[in-house]
Amino acid sequence: MAGPEQREPDLPDSLTRHLKAPRSAIWPTPDDRHRPRTGAHRPRVPSGVFKGLWLWAVAYNLIGAAILAVLWASMGR
Repeated sequence: MAGPEQREPDLPDSLTRHLKAPRSAIWPTPDDRHRPRTGAHRPRVPSGVFKGLWLWAVAYNLIGAAILAVLWASMGR
């Protein structure tokens, strides 16, 4: 004897929309495996402004260290 067919209850969308992972989920779901990936796939190359700022900071510290070394050397005389 076959029993009545089992049907899932008809729930409103407000209750079921969170059961599946949203498109912007942090962890991919099995459904997302074949979805085309958008966005950056590798780290971006630093911009010229960042490189210039880094070089300025290094030069500033080296010049400051040289000045301190000269002042310290002149104190010993």
